[in-house]
Amino acid sequence: MGRFHAGRRIGNRPESLPNWRVSTTTPEIAAAVSHLLGGTSADDCVDEVVTGSPAVRIVLDGACSVTTEMRLWGPKGVVHHCDGALFLSPAKVRGNPCGCPASSEERAALAKALKAPQPTTTVTFRLAERYGLGRFEFSSPSRMLADEACEIRARLSALTGEVLCELALELVTVTVAGGAEVSFRKPTLKIIKPWH
Repeated sequence: MGRFHAGRRIGNRPESLPNWRVSTTTPEIAAAVSHLLGGTSADDCVDEVVTGSPAVRIVLDGACSVTTEMRLWGPKGVVHHCDGALFLSPAKVRGNPCGCPASSEERAALAKALKAPQPTTTVTFRLAERYGLGRFEFSSPSRMLADEACEIRARLSALTGEVLCELALELVTVTVAGGAEVSFRKPTLKIIKPWH
């Protein structure tokens, strides 16, 4: 088992990476990932690799492999936990409508004001070229990926069995107020074809 990461922390500062960073449960899995995607051990850690690749071919086991949860935290813990439409917890309200706005823009504005939950999208997969290594996971707070997750799940549901996809870090540059350009990497998940 391993986890893919789009960045890392240097001291207390987050750092976005151009290529995947992968943490694993054993040095053997880390070595196999390094052989497949290039890269080197991260900070002399034999269980972690900063790869040389911004994209990897993966195999998803249907729509259940992509989940999005929304959480709003308060001083005493989680105060709202949903999937954007229905409550996920606590148990007494699970499955009831959560009241979140339908539009992504409204959700983002309320979340910025700390009045609505933030998304976390998790993708669980196997590496297409090293299927036998077991399952890996990638979790992201990216609102863009969360917005696309519903369509991705619908497309996966239309296919039978496992599906070959590409998980990538895509460089995006936007112009913000004042005309300054800001660049960041967004995670993308592209469906390629059924996996046989």
